[in-house]
Amino acid sequence: YYDVAGGYSGAPYASASGNVPGDITTGDLLAVTLLSVDVNPPAARRLLDDGPHRENVLAALRAVPSDVPLASAGEHDLELAWALYAAVKAALANPRAKRSDPWVTAAKLAARKRPRLLPVRDNEVRRVLGLESYRDGRLELQVIRALVSDAVVAGAIDTALARARAAAELQGLVCVFDEEPLRLLDVALWWHAVRGKAPAVDEQ
Repeated sequence: YYDVAGGYSGAPYASASGNVPGDITTGDLLAVTLLSVDVNPPAARRLLDDGPHRENVLAALRAVPSDVPLASAGEHDLELAWALYAAVKAALANPRAKRSDPWVTAAKLAARKRPRLLPVRDNEVRRVLGLESYRDGRLELQVIRALVSDAVVAGAIDTALARARAAAELQGLVCVFDEEPLRLLDVALWWHAVRGKAPAVDEQ
């Protein structure tokens, strides 16, 4: 997944054009498109060109601390993070559509900007967590927070990263690995959901 010569998005998403903590750039839009979502030209202009949407997104972005991990985030941190996601989704939404809900793209862009605090959410991860019937992404955020805070899960993440590094070295692969435990958990959940054909969690 992190092999720079491979066909997966891990390495370029982790490193694409740097990541300026207080700004939304073309590099950020490139990074999220590598995760199988599209940012159409009007939405890109709303995010990149001066105007109310960009102002709202940047204000929300700069209010969110960049050094707080999800595992130790307080209620206020989570409120600010959710406000960032909401501002990004509003900028991405098509104002001419009766119903425009680009929540997956917004979640991926917000996660790109605050990789320690916000997970990469999508339908596959929602399914494997047994949360398909819940429409409020804040519940998903709390579930992922519980996972990344769990000592057993944290240990498994460390072990998986160490094994991946060792395998890359053994095979002579050049890899750019994520460093944040939350981002590594994101990848593990997605990989398990998509490649492992994992069944959804039984809600009972």
